[in-house]
Amino acid sequence: MIRSFPALALIAALAGCALPQSTAKPPAIPVPQLTIVEAVPPDARCRAVGRIGRRDMQAAPMSIEPRKLGFPVEVTCEAPGYLTTTETLYPRPLPDVLSTAKDRLPISPMADLAPAAGAPATSQVPYRLIVPLRGALFATAADRTAFYDALIGDRLARWTALQHQAEAECSNPAVSRAGSSSTSPPELCRRAYNWLRELRDVDLRKLEIDRRRATFR
Repeated sequence: MIRSFPALALIAALAGCALPQSTAKPPAIPVPQLTIVEAVPPDARCRAVGRIGRRDMQAAPMSIEPRKLGFPVEVTCEAPGYLTTTETLYPRPLPDVLSTAKDRLPISPMADLAPAAGAPATSQVPYRLIVPLRGALFATAADRTAFYDALIGDRLARWTALQHQAEAECSNPAVSRAGSSSTSPPELCRRAYNWLRELRDVDLRKLEIDRRRATFR
């Protein structure tokens, strides 16, 4: 028996309605979380090498995506008249500086504590990393002393700010009652402070080595 065309069209339309409609949304594309790399002097060229990826040498400032490169990321910068200088970018201290330090995890003193622009507060990616290059050639010993004294002062200020941040977090009542006394902070705070001092001392020793490597015209 031959069906009429209208009947066939109706059957096809009904069959189409019976098919399930897909409601799945395409997977969201991860938003890049970028760290801005700034160098001193500003005309330096930098490269970034992470655990799983790298960014080749280019002029600073530059932006890197540490999650794609893989923490830790070594950012190395070069400029005429300066020693090649590397700063290591570690994940942001989460959930706070105190917890990170008490667990003896590495911290980047030249990285901002704030997360990358547009990233959530739980992001491991710092907003910025500054790479201050070490001077290599000076006219006089006094010039070298002045340069490195300023550099040391800046590093000390960074470590002191981290220490103060840890102390502020230790003053939280939930923490300060955990093993504190009238004369000393809780044990977890003492561990954190000691670790920050160890990191600071290692950092400053590296700076002193570079100071001794610097020469005169």
